Amino acid sequence: MIKTLQWFPKRFSPGDMDASGGDRLLGKTELSRLAVLIRETAQNSWDARNDRGRPLFGISLRRTDYRLRDDLADLLSEGRHGDLASMRRHANFRMLEIYDRGTRGLDGPSDLSPAGKGRSARFQDLILKFGVSHNNGTTGGTYGFGKTAAFAYSGIGTVIYWTRCRNPEGEIEDRFIVSAFGESYQEKGVQFTGRHWWGQRSEDGESVLPVVGDDAAALGARLFERGFEPGETGTSLLILDPLIADEEDSEDASVEPLHRLRSDAEEMEQDFERRARHAIRANLWPKMITAPGDVESPMALELTVNSRPVDLGIDEGGSLLLWGSGLNAIRAARSDSSEIRTPQGVAVEVIEILRYRKVIGHLALVRRIPAAEPYLDSDDLDPAREEESRMLRIALMRGQAELVVTTVDWVRREAPAGTDWLAVFKSADDFDEYYAEAEPPAHDNWVTEGSSSESSKIIRHTKTRVRDRIIEAIHPAVEEQVPTSPKFFRSTGALSRRLGAILPGPAPQVYDDSGRSGTGRRRTERRARWTVEAGAPRLVRTAADGTQEQEVRFIVAGDGPVGRVRLSVSLLGDEGLHEPVPPQDLAIRWQHAAPEGKDMAVVRTGEEAGVRFLGAPRRALRVEITAGAPDGRP
Repeated sequence: MIKTLQWFPKRFSPGDMDASGGDRLLGKTELSRLAVLIRETAQNSWDARNDRGRPLFGISLRRTDYRLRDDLADLLSEGRHGDLASMRRHANFRMLEIYDRGTRGLDGPSDLSPAGKGRSARFQDLILKFGVSHNNGTTGGTYGFGKTAAFAYSGIGTVIYWTRCRNPEGEIEDRFIVSAFGESYQEKGVQFTGRHWWGQRSEDGESVLPVVGDDAAALGARLFERGFEPGETGTSLLILDPLIADEEDSEDASVEPLHRLRSDAEEMEQDFERRARHAIRANLWPKMITAPGDVESPMALELTVNSRPVDLGIDEGGSLLLWGSGLNAIRAARSDSSEIRTPQGVAVEVIEILRYRKVIGHLALVRRIPAAEPYLDSDDLDPAREEESRMLRIALMRGQAELVVTTVDWVRREAPAGTDWLAVFKSADDFDEYYAEAEPPAHDNWVTEGSSSESSKIIRHTKTRVRDRIIEAIHPAVEEQVPTSPKFFRSTGALSRRLGAILPGPAPQVYDDSGRSGTGRRRTERRARWTVEAGAPRLVRTAADGTQEQEVRFIVAGDGPVGRVRLSVSLLGDEGLHEPVPPQDLAIRWQHAAPEGKDMAVVRTGEEAGVRFLGAPRRALRVEITAGAPDGRP
């Protein structure tokens, strides 16, 4: 006979929140509930990894027999959480076990005692608190969305935790506790939030504590499928009655929690297996990629359904190897290792993304040859797939966490005929905190709204530079107009960024995007007070008469909050001669800038702006944007 745990419902006190309001406070995400669950629990596991060794992250779905259901019902028989009573009598009641090993477990104080500066408080943060932020750039997430994701995926809002960690005295300790989110209610004149815990009450009766030691280990071994090896630490959680039905069905309020309306259990489990496999591959693939010089990938991943292992396709190749070659090229560039090539033997190009001459991240451009590697219909990581849920072409991730934030389509163009590509952008470690700040609670995007001014500027700059760099490499701007000379160069002496193509001629100090001299001359000691960083011209449209509307995006840096920019366009002729185009013939239109005259505008420094103009058909152009003070000083 299993021993019943003591029940602790949370009374409302000033400042408390209704248990059902947690997900609304954290906001919404476009991800499915299963994807959020896998992303957040894996991120928390990665953040808790031991200093040495390789962590394991696993997911296991299984059915229950009547003995296990009776044990669960007896264990949680005390208290008011009506849905728990249904466990005992429903044969298709399932459990989803999520576990990690090679991690520190839920360590720190097991009550709300102060942990002390610099000490871990994982047990408090995950079990007893809500929305604790870990967004310092070094970790993947918070205990906000990650916590609610587990409860949201339970048909009865209940999760069991078993962790083995080192307690504050340094001894290995088992801890066992149950928690639930439900509806708020009133009883005997007292209001309750709807949050519940089952464990053992503190001596003063005002708080809940986990079951610890041998009793906790015995409960864990009885209910959980994955145990602990001697000396092993980590955490397991058991989601009761997981919502494994189709995402559309699980959002439908008419579907009963225990899936009484679904008769084909095997079909439902197969669908869960497919979606869970894709969520692991799409969101955790960087953890599958062995770094240059290593013998193992950073993290071991497992998925089982009814004790049957599911192949995650780590060794099957396909697009996973292409994404991996992009990530490894960035890893190699940061460690000065050798060049990385795709399985087809194509070198991966790594481009430094700079802001004010500081590297804020690296872009790896992976080219592929479709004729040499046919697309596979079964490859769920291939951006070329036509399914609505396909991966987009640019994967974003932070430098230290190395977890996929999202994939985006910043270029929005089809690949040229006979070619294909994908890309990986990884922020520089020193700038991780700015990218972390730009992530919403689900860590599934980089947004500018709600972020600090500096973080917003970095995100906008990243989007512009990544897009422009890919367009320069994959979609050359107006190919008829561009001769085989440098694509663009910067003249710091003239305080300008020259774009497009120019024939060789006397040029002042020339620098490429890494800040190294492009002419071999010594760099001038005097630094410009006003500079322009801009992308290559982008063809917007071609008119019936052959004139071409082009767009340039740029950012001005200078000594004040605003600066003045001037656009100059010349037609290139023989021997480097050029003919200036009158501003009135360019039909100039400024974006996010205040026009002044025909060819000038005032812009805010540090913020992206743009300009569109008309170019003559079939002529090579020199495009120059110069910047100065708003009062006309250079």
